[in-house]
Amino acid sequence: MKLLLEAWRKFAVDEPSVVPTREEMVDFLTQTPHQEIHIDNPKGSKKGFGRTEKVALPFDYGEYPGIINPADNMGWDLIIVPSATKDDELLMPVGHVEYQKDRRDKLGNDKIIVAPSQQYSEEDRSIIDDFFSNLQGFESVRWY
Repeated sequence: MKLLLEAWRKFAVDEPSVVPTREEMVDFLTQTPHQEIHIDNPKGSKKGFGRTEKVALPFDYGEYPGIINPADNMGWDLIIVPSATKDDELLMPVGHVEYQKDRRDKLGNDKIIVAPSQQYSEEDRSIIDDFFSNLQGFESVRWY
């Protein structure tokens, strides 16, 4: 009962929650997919991923502002598959992208890929795979 009350208080005062690992974040989103999403960079906008040269995004990129990633003390980053938008129902994890181990300053700042009801096309997959394979500093995209 005490845990339930504490969880309700956090929700009631709108305090962000910290989810320490990508695995825990994926589990949390799978069980509770209706989370607030903020799109920082819509499809077609440019983002640098810590570099001076920015690249055009083929997908919506944003964060869960109420769920903190301790790697950067900001909302967990998310990528919405190109065929979907933040307004689609049940955006659930389907994969992730992580920085390469030599990017020590970025370790743990993983990007969770989400799709409506975990459904995405081969084209979605190909677009995201191609984007990150051409971007230095990232491991290969991991699809679930």
